Amino acid sequence: MVRSLWSVMLVLCLGVTTVQAQTFRFGVTPWQKGQSQDDINHHYRKMMDYLAEKTGDRYILVSSRDYQQMIEYLAEGKVDLASISPVPYVLAKQINPKLKLLVTELSWDKARESLTDSYLGYFVALKTREDLQSIVDLKGKKFGFVKNESSSGFKYPNAILKEKGLDYQRYFQKHYFLGSHPRVTDAVAAGSIDAGATWDFNLKQAVIKHGDVFKIILTSPPIPNLCVVAHSTMSDEKAVQIRRALIEADASILKGLPAAGYVERPDSFYDVVRKVALGK
Repeated sequence: MVRSLWSVMLVLCLGVTTVQAQTFRFGVTPWQKGQSQDDINHHYRKMMDYLAEKTGDRYILVSSRDYQQMIEYLAEGKVDLASISPVPYVLAKQINPKLKLLVTELSWDKARESLTDSYLGYFVALKTREDLQSIVDLKGKKFGFVKNESSSGFKYPNAILKEKGLDYQRYFQKHYFLGSHPRVTDAVAAGSIDAGATWDFNLKQAVIKHGDVFKIILTSPPIPNLCVVAHSTMSDEKAVQIRRALIEADASILKGLPAAGYVERPDSFYDVVRKVALGK
């Protein structure tokens, strides 16, 4: 009993506190689906190790089969935080308004001269297709989207078509939802479809894979970048700690990811996405 009291007094005198490490499930959306689980683990491993070092916690990667599943995982707390695309984020926030936006990704602009908090979506076709120069030329052609929940892979392309008074279900001879951005650019490269919708990061990867065979026939307005979001059960103190760690992360930790850095943005930054995705 005496030893116990002396131990407690010693801890109090030295100001020593014992904080138990937590385990956080970090969700990853299939922005580049087609990669193996090993690929995803490899790309995110440095970030997970970095966060563990900075916060003293443990981070486990959780991937999803599609955007909808990650929306549900985040909204329901099956993951504690997630790197998520803008449309899935606003859809998850609609289900669970208490989700906490931690940071927005920064990416290099097209000229690689400066970092930006938004990205671009494209309609792409093969350079050899001289008959395809603009959206007008896509009438009656075969077109590839990604998935219904994808920002640059469907929501923004559909909004662009609607602004021009076009219904994709009637405008194209056939349309396909191919499930991932790489599958869209693979199909364009193979000639299986005439054109398709994708985003700038995937287009860069597609050029590495297929060569400089693509041309851009339409560019979307700027789309707010992917973000890292925490579930509502995460404490404010931990959310601030993770936010600070991500903002301070060195670019070498993010190699292979679409992010070249992180910045804090308010939830209202994604209102433009709500307008496109939800009509608000």
